[in-house]
Amino acid sequence: MVNGVFIILDGLGDQVNKQLNNKTPLEAAKKENIDKLIKYSEAGVLDTVGPGLVPGSDTGHLSLFGYEVEKYYRGRGIFEALGSDIELKEGDIAFRLDFSTVDNGVIIDRRIGRNDFGLEELLKDFESIKEKIEKEYGINIIIKHGVEHRGVLVIRGLESEKVTDNDLHEENVKVPKILYKEDKAKETAEVLNKLIQDFNSFANNNNINKMRKEKNIPVINYLLIRSASKYKELDKEDKFYNRYGVKSIFLANPPMYLGVAKYVGMDTYKPLGTNGTSNENLFSFSEAAVSLKEKYDIVFIHIKGTDSLSHDKKPLEKKKFIERIDRELIPKLVDNFDLILITGDHSTSSILGRHISDPVPVILNYENNRYGFVKNFSERKCVKGTLGRLKGTDIIKIYLDKLGKYIMYGS
Repeated sequence: MVNGVFIILDGLGDQVNKQLNNKTPLEAAKKENIDKLIKYSEAGVLDTVGPGLVPGSDTGHLSLFGYEVEKYYRGRGIFEALGSDIELKEGDIAFRLDFSTVDNGVIIDRRIGRNDFGLEELLKDFESIKEKIEKEYGINIIIKHGVEHRGVLVIRGLESEKVTDNDLHEENVKVPKILYKEDKAKETAEVLNKLIQDFNSFANNNNINKMRKEKNIPVINYLLIRSASKYKELDKEDKFYNRYGVKSIFLANPPMYLGVAKYVGMDTYKPLGTNGTSNENLFSFSEAAVSLKEKYDIVFIHIKGTDSLSHDKKPLEKKKFIERIDRELIPKLVDNFDLILITGDHSTSSILGRHISDPVPVILNYENNRYGFVKNFSERKCVKGTLGRLKGTDIIKIYLDKLGKYIMYGS
């Protein structure tokens, strides 16, 4: 039996940076183990959702799993909910939620300083106000905190999810009201705007935020809402096992990524001691993967820190985190798996602080592969590899072939 591990380093690709002598963080990083591996690996680059298109983390993962986003993507909200262990019912409307800081209607910090001190207590205190809104509209509202500033909002009992976002992905701009895109969504927009306003009024006078101010931490006083989606379960024949005939498990910490895997029918596991930040326990991921390899054909591993550091415009820290991945995650996997793939779900610029359309590097290591002359795992080197430039949905088919689970056309 071939043991396969599929490693996704979130936001791996980047741009060249003057702070790194005009190298990307991946190019600048010292990664002895990965570079040793790539010498005997097939290499290339991936446009996860297509050339020139900027992938989201959700669509990037769907594509890597082999699902065409034009057909299967329903919006991020349901992934956040599924990954937060919320049991969705058909018709539930789910949203990605960011707890944030607003002053006089202007967004000051979209991520509350990535510090969730007091957030759970704040949500408990808000419960009675939320219940009044539920009673007024005859609906159910679920608000759940995920990792750092991230959360999920689910509303049960409304007709339409067709509303605008109030998250412009920018700071120092006025936060817009949520608008309805069709008449059936008028009540949805009304409920969301009331929920946001009531949370803002409540939070500004809460003791938790007084404590956060004393600690010089951005206050939690606003709900940024985006990526509305209505839940409909994936058809049985489209589930990952039925589609490809392989048993798989997805290891991650942040809920959204676990939710994408759950949506396509994979088993999921959050390794003990992990946190989904740049201070990640990477050893726990490698230990968990090795312990599960006999039960599954593919063990997927998702690491978030590379992306977070790019969004925070910290290229030096991203470089150091990649070096940690090389030291703390990769060696045990190389020693225990026959088939190893390393890539990213998208590129994130540590200059711009956002996702970009540039392709991500990929390497594939297995016995008797057609390795080329690439000696360094990086954006500009991998483009010269034997895999060439591929679309994201292609890589799982190549991977499955090497796993012995190939898809054959014709006889």
